[in-house]
Amino acid sequence: MAVPLATIVRHVLIDALAVYAPGEPIKPEDALTVLEAVNAVLDDWSAEAQSSVAGVISTFTTTPALQPHTIGPSGTWTLPIRPVKIDGAAIALSAGFFSTLKVHDDPVWWLGQVSAGVAGSQTDAYYAPDVPDGALYFAAIPSTAIEVRILTRWTIGAAAGVTASLVLPPGYQSALELTTADAVADAFHAKLTDRQIQRAGKARARIFGNNLVVRSLSAAGLGLPGMRAGRWDYRTGTWTR
Repeated sequence: MAVPLATIVRHVLIDALAVYAPGEPIKPEDALTVLEAVNAVLDDWSAEAQSSVAGVISTFTTTPALQPHTIGPSGTWTLPIRPVKIDGAAIALSAGFFSTLKVHDDPVWWLGQVSAGVAGSQTDAYYAPDVPDGALYFAAIPSTAIEVRILTRWTIGAAAGVTASLVLPPGYQSALELTTADAVADAFHAKLTDRQIQRAGKARARIFGNNLVVRSLSAAGLGLPGMRAGRWDYRTGTWTR
């Protein structure tokens, strides 16, 4: 849903903080203050997995002998926002068949790769979330063009200005407005009510809860007699072999 920034500004300054009366024109400098706070909130959210909108699979092709492949707005592989993290990756073996590419985020691991830079099969890589573009280093540099799939988090980019619009998923508008209102309250000598604070927390919990994925736990029996191995699903409260 495309939401005009002017609408968010009005809701923050009129509905949430009561700085202006309904219908009263908002000063450009006040609108700019709210806009800057909106972008600060979105920037904070873009760094958190639980506030990302979705996981997106993108397909790219390697450039032979290139190291690293950069990922972002101006990268070798173009994405609107450079990924904070690569959550999964795969390399094409042949048409329709892929093999897992293990992407590490530990620079110490990368420093220990004595064979890094040598051409060979692609099984591991290291991702550095540099700015403005991230950098993907293959443990074995591709010598040919290879299809690569990467799983990244889709986040909401910054708003260009008060006349622009943001594309927000369901639930994000109220969370963004109330979080922004809290961020600018001191600047306008205002204060959120207890009810508004509760609503803000509930709105954030709603969008964070939709995005937070907790995997099923597995262990060898959890100390249960006769259970050699199995899987405990906390969501259903059941144990299966």
